[in-house]
Amino acid sequence: MSGFGFSEEQETLREEVKRFAQKELGPGALERSRMQPAELHEASRDIDRKIVELGWTKINVPEKYGGYPLGHVEIGIIHEEVHKVDPTVEAVGGMEATSALLQTLPQDVQDEWFPPLITRERRHSFGFTESAAGSDAAGIVTKAVRDGDDYIINGEKTPLPGATIASAVSISTKTDPSAGFKGISLFWVPTDLPGVTITPLPWMGNAGLHPSFVTFDDVRIPAKYREGEEGMGFYTVMGTLDWLRIIVALTCLARAQASLTDAMEWSKERKAFGRLIASYQGVSFQIAEHHTMVEAARLLCYRTLWLKDQGKAHTIESSMAKWFSVEVSVQCIKDMMVIIGHPGYSTEHPISMRLRDVLGYQLGDGTPQIQKMIIARLMIGKAVVG
Repeated sequence: MSGFGFSEEQETLREEVKRFAQKELGPGALERSRMQPAELHEASRDIDRKIVELGWTKINVPEKYGGYPLGHVEIGIIHEEVHKVDPTVEAVGGMEATSALLQTLPQDVQDEWFPPLITRERRHSFGFTESAAGSDAAGIVTKAVRDGDDYIINGEKTPLPGATIASAVSISTKTDPSAGFKGISLFWVPTDLPGVTITPLPWMGNAGLHPSFVTFDDVRIPAKYREGEEGMGFYTVMGTLDWLRIIVALTCLARAQASLTDAMEWSKERKAFGRLIASYQGVSFQIAEHHTMVEAARLLCYRTLWLKDQGKAHTIESSMAKWFSVEVSVQCIKDMMVIIGHPGYSTEHPISMRLRDVLGYQLGDGTPQIQKMIIARLMIGKAVVG
């Protein structure tokens, strides 16, 4: 992003991704959205292959493994355009965080994992929350106890998106329960280790996230799988969430934009009382208002990505983008469904799936209340806000 707006190269990228999404992802997208996670995983293998061929799984991966650098604004463009068409597809967002975490591990572990992750023969996910520790990331009780050259992990993570198809998960643990958030450490845990049990969760939406409940029962793991220094995990989690929150915001806005398009087209065809419903201000003004809010939220997201590309602090902006974009998307999609009427409430229409999905994103990576608390603490001061 050069100056105020997107560069010519970024706009070209957007058009290329848009054409790919409409051609390769559009057919079957609605059917995939109604699938259960296991069925969806099988149905998406051809899509995964095409994404690998495009090179998106090599973005910001070390050059040694064929990787190449790409700005976060560009990653946001890819993610947004893909999810306008098919929100079940994991295109680029997750691999960025996976690569950063994997690079904290020894070279032999990187050599083992990067190649199959790039080809999507293996998958990876993150688990930072627990039954009694959702927004309170420092309140986890999962423990990792040092035992010679290994750690023994006991506890659980839920919801852990992607675990049912993951070959490894990065999880937060307490290595020093007496040290509060300074006693948290992260581990890269292969899911085929003895003691790891994965149970799918029956969510009402977001099938593409493959939600799970994962337990760790005396899981023995070599110390080399610890991500970074012991006791530094909380800071890594917060940095990872800064990134994931922007991705969540954009994926919700993509659904909102698609819903606006559907409602606009419907309003130009549907008649009521002898007139097209687009001629009624109750419809046209509502579309105009939501378009304004969605565009404002998109600008906030892309400014946050631009700050990240400049190496500048963006925690406040990430939290603003997350709560505002999701709230805007929920209200937009709900109102566009009302404009479309009962056809939009049908499972045969994608707008009903979009509404179920964005409702869930209010919870993921921090609720609206948590985002506002983060913003207030950083702006006003934790000593005052609490």
